Amino acid sequence: MAIKKGLDPITFELIRNSLSTIIDEMALAMNRTAYSPLIRDLFDFATGLCDANGNIIAEGLVNPVHAGVFPIFVKTLLKKKEEKIHPADVFICNDPYEGASHIPDVYILRPIFLDGTLIAFSGAIAHQLDFGGKTPGSNACDNTSIYQEGLRIPPLKYYEKGKRNLAIYRLIEKNTRISDKVLGDLESQVAATALGERELVKLIKKYGGWDAFRPYVEELLDYSERLTRASIQQMPDGEYDFEDWMDDDGFTPNPVRLSVNIKVSSDTLVFDFTGSSPTVQGSINLPLSSTIAIVNAALRYFLDSSIPPNSGIFRPVVVIAPYGTVLNAGFPAGVAGRGATLGRLWDVIIGAMAKLLPDRCPACWTHVDFGICMGGNNRDGSLFVYTDFLPGSWPGRPFADGIDGHTPPWLNYSNVPCEVIEREYPISIQQYSFLQDTGGIGKYRGGVSIVKDYLIESTERVEVQWRQDRSEFSAWGLHGGGSGGKAKGFHITPDGNKRELKKETFHVNPGDLLRAVVPGAGGWGNPRERDSEKVINDVTDELVSEESALEDYGVAIDKELRKKVQ
Repeated sequence: MAIKKGLDPITFELIRNSLSTIIDEMALAMNRTAYSPLIRDLFDFATGLCDANGNIIAEGLVNPVHAGVFPIFVKTLLKKKEEKIHPADVFICNDPYEGASHIPDVYILRPIFLDGTLIAFSGAIAHQLDFGGKTPGSNACDNTSIYQEGLRIPPLKYYEKGKRNLAIYRLIEKNTRISDKVLGDLESQVAATALGERELVKLIKKYGGWDAFRPYVEELLDYSERLTRASIQQMPDGEYDFEDWMDDDGFTPNPVRLSVNIKVSSDTLVFDFTGSSPTVQGSINLPLSSTIAIVNAALRYFLDSSIPPNSGIFRPVVVIAPYGTVLNAGFPAGVAGRGATLGRLWDVIIGAMAKLLPDRCPACWTHVDFGICMGGNNRDGSLFVYTDFLPGSWPGRPFADGIDGHTPPWLNYSNVPCEVIEREYPISIQQYSFLQDTGGIGKYRGGVSIVKDYLIESTERVEVQWRQDRSEFSAWGLHGGGSGGKAKGFHITPDGNKRELKKETFHVNPGDLLRAVVPGAGGWGNPRERDSEKVINDVTDELVSEESALEDYGVAIDKELRKKVQ
């Protein structure tokens, strides 16, 4: 698709790619300077550049659902007339009810000026290891109010005209359990936004100043919009519904309903979540910002990857989530454990899209159904906070098997090595493995479950926040594919006592073991159509048993031949 007349297409491509490079440089800077494994190893962060109105003009390769909140933060800030914006200011926000997502996700935003005019914002968001609240990690699912979840900061100046706001700095220092790491990670974010400012200004000057550069930024947004609308026009008009259920909210046994109606009309999409459960007692509710962000991330899964990732993609999209529902929480509801709901909402959207685009849709993912936080005294007596978001698996797709042990596109997490965990925390990883026969059967198999065992090696008891879902409702298959295995969690004491876990906060003692069994993903297509060689390979790799190979896939394994192979 051609760009607007009067603009040079070569210059357009050079600017587009240069903006992407700046964003990735910001992300690498954070990765290199961060204190926390959540940022350094897991990649639970994002960077972005917005124009002066809050539209994303470029976002990085890290966490798209984090980046999707930047426009909401910017627009919330711009509405606060009492906050005058100056060069060298740096703003901070983590308030889910004022433009952020949940309290551990702290957004840093730097206004960018050129010749005295506000032209853009440079942003960096990172999941902090701890930001106060009643439990280590600030992620407890058994919160009933935002007031229990930690230090809540509305959009305020962290730096004013280049000078750090010591009042906010000291408040953070005194309200976090591991302030050295948290404050260090915040400075990593500040440094990344400074890099973004420097490189963007340099780029603008290279192409003749803001008046010459601005038309290309505007066209970049318009270009993505045109390509997105063209893609939507290829979809059949109509309405497509889907619903899925979360196990519970951690307080009652009642399942939590998530539902969507997707309406396609010419070149627009409406995502209507009316009918989802009311705001729940536990903290798995979503603020509206997170609901909008996951819709945007899910839409991009179905678009051509060559479309520049910016706010132009979202112009043809309308999101309806009534206030007072689990997807637009009624204040002061808790939202700390929203991660599990985000993943389920992705599944609901994918389920509706499967009716809209049956030949392009995968089955059901597993996501961060497990979020585990621990806190207490380290081996040397210092405080520690450890957070682990276990990867799920990808589902069977119309063209390929699911990926075993891989986070979904909306997260884009990496893996924290066991050696890093054991070096930094009083925890020994006793098992980290795949679980046989837990991926949904199908022509294309769903990814299998992961089992992870944590042995507590502290000198004193440790507080644990455990978030688990899909113990009751499996990841569904598609087009004849089977469901994935269910989630399980256990607290096992040295004397062999074994207690099942769900969404709760509790204490463990030295020598106790925690076991997380992550749910498996759904399969795609008739399992009897699966290539027999793939079945044999799965059996050899111990992902599928001989019994399942015969019963589910109709493939008998020659045991003598298998012995020779082994």
